[in-house]
Amino acid sequence: MTSFQINDGDLEGFKGKVAVITGGSSGIGLATVELLASLGALVVSGDIQPPPKTGEFLFVQTDVRSWAGVTKLFKTAKEKHGKIDFVFANAGIGPRANYLALEVDESGDPKEPNRDTLDINLKSVIDTATLAAHYIKDQPEGGSIVLMGSSTGLHPVRAVDYSTAKSGVLGFGRSFAKLVEVAGLPIRVNTLAPSWTDTQVLPDLKTLLSAVSQSFQPTSVVARAAAYLLVNKSRHGDVIFVCDGKYTEIEKAILAPAYETIKGDTLSDDAVLAKVMALGT
Repeated sequence: MTSFQINDGDLEGFKGKVAVITGGSSGIGLATVELLASLGALVVSGDIQPPPKTGEFLFVQTDVRSWAGVTKLFKTAKEKHGKIDFVFANAGIGPRANYLALEVDESGDPKEPNRDTLDINLKSVIDTATLAAHYIKDQPEGGSIVLMGSSTGLHPVRAVDYSTAKSGVLGFGRSFAKLVEVAGLPIRVNTLAPSWTDTQVLPDLKTLLSAVSQSFQPTSVVARAAAYLLVNKSRHGDVIFVCDGKYTEIEKAILAPAYETIKGDTLSDDAVLAKVMALGT
């Protein structure tokens, strides 16, 4: 595994840069908004709830479940600052759906499971990254996108809608990084996979974790990882596992090598797809 530290000197280069962050009014998002603003970035924060206090950043009320809402966030940032350099697709909520105990309506028919976690934790991340690429790709200096995944996307977890969404973010981030690379776009894409962090992904999470003697990291630890990936020009296509305040790159160190071992001497799925697509050119 490739573990590394993040020093203050690794977080230089934000002065005058424009950063768009979703879910910026609480938790990791708020910690990142405050960190980037302190480093001189021009931050535009989108969230359905206002921040607990105003600061040196622009807040745009945003329902990330809506394509129009996320589009408004980006348009506001571009109109205000003339460009967008960094995007952190961070918005997320805790598990909501119960797939084994469906509610029923007045007719006794089963109701559709709650989709909010899938819409916010996965769909909004995809929408945010897609719009980020749209606004960044034509800038000569390019830019950077960081996606908020989770350690729950790396193994089976009984919070099904939450872990499904985070598994989707992992797959999207890995593939989107490949897509922009093949397209030759000046965009870097990286994904975070933090473990237990002091957020409100579950009500009274800190109390619950303390009750079962489970350690957790402060939001500032993950915020530093987000900032690092946004500004570090050598990072692209990485997945960073953040646990107990430690940072470990797992895409190039674990996930990709594991696939290479499994597939053996056969072509990768992506290599086959590239050959198929070449037939049409």
